Amino acid sequence: MYRTSTDLRFVKNREALRRAYIDLVKQKGTSSITVKELTERARVNRMTFYSHYDTIGDILSEYVDEMTQAILDARVERGGAGVAALLERATELMRQEIEFFRLVARDSGFEQFRGSFRTAFRRIFEQELQKAGSPAGTRLEIAADMAASGITYAYLDWLAGEFGDVPLEDVLPHFEETLERLVVT
Repeated sequence: MYRTSTDLRFVKNREALRRAYIDLVKQKGTSSITVKELTERARVNRMTFYSHYDTIGDILSEYVDEMTQAILDARVERGGAGVAALLERATELMRQEIEFFRLVARDSGFEQFRGSFRTAFRRIFEQELQKAGSPAGTRLEIAADMAASGITYAYLDWLAGEFGDVPLEDVLPHFEETLERLVVT
């Protein structure tokens, strides 16, 4: 679990810990990062780490939760934008640390990362399917779950480089088509 605060010192320490985490993941992967090396890299003490997080994995949880909220906020700002706009916004948010996110998308130890995106998109797809007049109840939930699973995992596979150097713009129409087919069903 992670904690939040708007206190300037808290925010600076959180940013230092996040930066150190990203750098260490890019340097050595995820499995062998210790609190000691993380705090040394961030130039904070262990107590500072534990005042922010319970575990090292909480850093990624916080980061993904913030990104997910930014994607959902962008959807509201854009008047309920479609799946292409959502994935473009996700990519835009990740672009600054794209190599980190590509590593995360490839590494099987980051299933939580995939799951967080899937959960956020499932909520969005439920809303889209409801607006389009899809049947309610269990059928709606199954359709939203299928769309979220398929589109989210395909997007993250694209991010991980599973489709080669295909630009996102070439992949997005397939995602839109998939959701459209579920709406028609």
